[in-house]
Amino acid sequence: MDINDAIVAALAISGQNKMVFPQSKHKWTDSEAVVNLLQSCHSQEDYDLVVEMFQQLNENIVDNARSYDLLCQMAQNIMENEAEGEHTALCVMRTKNDTDADGSQALINELKMAIKMTGGFKHTYSAVCFEDIEWLYKKKGYRHFVVVDDFIGSGKTVVGRYGYFMKRHLADATIGFYFMAGMDEGVAYCKSKGIPVYCCKVMHKGITEHYHDDLLHKRIASMDYLESLLGEASGSARLEDHRFGYGRAESLYCRQFGNIPNSVFPIFWWNKHQDGSNRKSVFTRVQDGY
Repeated sequence: MDINDAIVAALAISGQNKMVFPQSKHKWTDSEAVVNLLQSCHSQEDYDLVVEMFQQLNENIVDNARSYDLLCQMAQNIMENEAEGEHTALCVMRTKNDTDADGSQALINELKMAIKMTGGFKHTYSAVCFEDIEWLYKKKGYRHFVVVDDFIGSGKTVVGRYGYFMKRHLADATIGFYFMAGMDEGVAYCKSKGIPVYCCKVMHKGITEHYHDDLLHKRIASMDYLESLLGEASGSARLEDHRFGYGRAESLYCRQFGNIPNSVFPIFWWNKHQDGSNRKSVFTRVQDGY
């Protein structure tokens, strides 16, 4: 059973099977969790919100073919904006204090190949953590740094990395941030700080930029209720930090077989119920301490 089959089944249970869904491409989600989520709704407004969010997800989940297209687009953006190829290094968002691998590490090897295939840089060095930038500048002579990641949410992490870079006072060094996908608000926030950010697939917030007036207030109230059913903590991760997605990013996005961003509404990936028991989630998130 794929995601749409599960939705249709849940709709049939409640007699609401009048909805029509596009063909699903993502059979790697947990269909039982889809049914459980829909059945946890206590009003028609809650139910409508969840169904509409699944419809948004169907549009925003990036399958392998679309992922390849976006990867090539990223490579092209880098080639157009980073002229000094032989002095350019690709860098990950991950810092030396991060104990887990992240999406930028998985992406960077794919991106190196895409750059080569588009007639790119002769020598593409990649940094294994963000702090390597200073070493590459002082010891290897690199002057242009391309930081890549698969997703930008609120933009707070990017602003923090950029602040770290600027405090290094690396004369004549430049930096640019490139993303496969992300939220328009996060991109705009970074650009307002003067940070060069390039994002291939830009999305709007799933509630506050999708609904208006009275319906907006109803959808916010529904999400508040659905999130109240989740546990306050999972390991060291706190639900309070992730309400409406980390930084209240309100994301509805995931790469096929990828790690769902914490910017996505937690009702889709949080693994604890309100009573602390384990919760089957629609998508899987891997995160240090979670």
